[in-house]
Amino acid sequence: MQKTSLVILLTGVVALGMWGISDYMARKGEAYGDVERGQSIAEQTCLRCHTKFEGDPLPDPNVTTAPALASFGQRWPLENLEEALAEGITVSHDNMTMPEFSFTSQSIADLLSYMESLTNEAKAKASK
Repeated sequence: MQKTSLVILLTGVVALGMWGISDYMARKGEAYGDVERGQSIAEQTCLRCHTKFEGDPLPDPNVTTAPALASFGQRWPLENLEEALAEGITVSHDNMTMPEFSFTSQSIADLLSYMESLTNEAKAKASK
């Protein structure tokens, strides 16, 4: 009886370990986004209404309250946007609802990496 319990326990531990390894390997590429891909995503989606930095000319004069992308990382941790981007952000600017975008885990990581680079650039400009 003890051997059977030990075998079952070990089998469970091994299975859990294998699941953890496979989950890690599946997400390994998503842990870090690519800034250039993120810039491309932002240009196709976000930068139609948002600016890169505070004070940049507005891309759409009808939208005046969309915050600059660089300001997001200064307001809160960018990781907080992951879930919202995955589920679809429901925010309005100037009585206009944001369009719904569909992002993969990798495109979210890419976009957040790009936004982080903008935040870092804005901080560097401000410290000069």
